[in-house]
Amino acid sequence: MNENRIGMVSTSRSGCTVFRRAICNVYGLQETNSWLKNNDYKHIEQAPFSNQPHMLKILVHYVPESKLGFVLNDMPKIWLYRGNMVRQFLSHVTRLYTLVNHVYDETNQPQLEDNSIVATRNQFDTFMYRHKLFWKLWKAYGFLKNEPLIKFEDFLAQPQEVVEELQEWCWPQLRFNDPIKIEMPLRIEMDYTTKFSNYDEIVEWFNE
Repeated sequence: MNENRIGMVSTSRSGCTVFRRAICNVYGLQETNSWLKNNDYKHIEQAPFSNQPHMLKILVHYVPESKLGFVLNDMPKIWLYRGNMVRQFLSHVTRLYTLVNHVYDETNQPQLEDNSIVATRNQFDTFMYRHKLFWKLWKAYGFLKNEPLIKFEDFLAQPQEVVEELQEWCWPQLRFNDPIKIEMPLRIEMDYTTKFSNYDEIVEWFNE
């Protein structure tokens, strides 16, 4: 187990980048972006950030399900979820539709016509499968270890308090560095309700 590593476990569009970078800024952790998305975890000790205090982004679909237990057991973790699942799903589909990941400036916000996006049932089923997998993993690898479970909306309401409270939960072996400054994406989100032509149908899917 690498004593410099903290995992950040979440699902797509749960606010992971904003929350993770806030933690990295306050505690001086290296930002690893989406390293695990394109690399096998067994090679992580060869990564340039491995010997520095860092936070590893772990979206549940980044790792084959059969290997998730090994990865999650190999480090202490923070778990992040989003309370408004409808909005999270709409943001997820918009990301697939526009290929715009994060917005750093108002001019970079995608311009979409009203009722121009249609979500498919397959997209919804995949989203829900990953959501259920997240909670299954939390119960097996987070809850039993008393690891922090953060609601993203709580972080948005009180960002400084939520981030600083994590210091009380840190591990004696973790070497925090001086605060650093990483560019933070803005919390700019569109009025998704008017962008999806099947919005009412999507809400019905969540109510099933």
